[in-house]
Amino acid sequence: MNILQILKSDDPRFKGHLWFFLGAYFLVLFNYPLVRAASTTMFFEDFGAKSTPLAWLWSVVFLVASVFFCNHLQAKHSVHKVFFWASSFTTALFGLSVLGFISGIKQLTFLSFIWKEVYIVIQIHLLLAYANTYFRKDEFKMIVGVVGAAGSLGGVLGGLLTSYLSHKWGTVFVAWFSLIFIFSPAVLFFYTPDLAAKNNEKPVSPMKSLKGKDIKEYVFIIAVIVMLSQFIINIADFKFNLAFEAAIPDSASRTGYLGWIYTWTNLLTFILQFLCMPLLLPRISEKTLHLFIPVSYLILTSGLILSGGVMLLPLAGFYIYLKASDYSLFSGGKELLYQPLSPDQKYGAKYLTDMLVYRASKALIAAVLIYLQSSFILNMMMISFLLVWLILVIKLFGIHRKLFS
Repeated sequence: MNILQILKSDDPRFKGHLWFFLGAYFLVLFNYPLVRAASTTMFFEDFGAKSTPLAWLWSVVFLVASVFFCNHLQAKHSVHKVFFWASSFTTALFGLSVLGFISGIKQLTFLSFIWKEVYIVIQIHLLLAYANTYFRKDEFKMIVGVVGAAGSLGGVLGGLLTSYLSHKWGTVFVAWFSLIFIFSPAVLFFYTPDLAAKNNEKPVSPMKSLKGKDIKEYVFIIAVIVMLSQFIINIADFKFNLAFEAAIPDSASRTGYLGWIYTWTNLLTFILQFLCMPLLLPRISEKTLHLFIPVSYLILTSGLILSGGVMLLPLAGFYIYLKASDYSLFSGGKELLYQPLSPDQKYGAKYLTDMLVYRASKALIAAVLIYLQSSFILNMMMISFLLVWLILVIKLFGIHRKLFS
């Protein structure tokens, strides 16, 4: 059965359900450029780019609390209800933050910048964890490219709309408009099957599922690799923010420029996810894919260092590639690493790596960036992290072969 057959299938497991899932995932990535550009512009207006590391630290505090709360809820309620509650709360919070920006209440602007880092993690990873559990491995391999492409297409259109609306009506209008698309994915997601009903089992707390020394070691290495990937991306993000703030002075232009950045990021993600991944996955090993990612980062980092690495355009291009490959190559490859695990272990592994470690790593690097902002030191850190990443990939697949071959 290929992906077209799955989409057209009359099988009760697939009939219409995949379309609703794809629609929800599309809208999540569609709303993010709107939210991110508006909240970032408002934050820069009130606090400036040099305050971003402090905000990243606070975002982790909020994320950790949110993840543990979601974990508690999911032990008692379906993933659909948790997703709905998270989306409803986010819609209300962002609406309040826009009112705060208009009224000059800077604390609410700060809160919106923090929460944009939290809600997207919750929405995306609840959806992906659901898909990883609902679909079998052979099915997941077929749909992963389509899911990624749906998200990327949403990001491209959301980025284009962000640029258009910001130039036409300004940043505040973009912020208000985004609220519609923060909530709407929750409505579509309710039309997909309930996992508890499908498995006829009571939901289990995801964090309690990671038992056994070998499984813990396997998931731990995945978590460290995720941490290193985010160290690299957030250093590049910080360097881009500094250059961006200096080069583009006014609010509407900043929101519009960020809209274009997110458009190109999602367009490249779409190309990698929809065109490259379906060609690569059947022809190369998972190990080769996971080695290629840090190697490509290392080559580009070295090239940027040799060229000086201070101009906005090269930094923007580097940032776009890092984010696009993280959303596509790394994300798709990481989902395949979870596939041999049991359904409960998949949820536990994703909660630990994709929700906790993913953002906790941002807190660690943010703490460093508050005090160390020398370009030389940051470049050397990136090179070091990439070399460690390569070593861990080799070790990870040694454990993978021992556990699952």
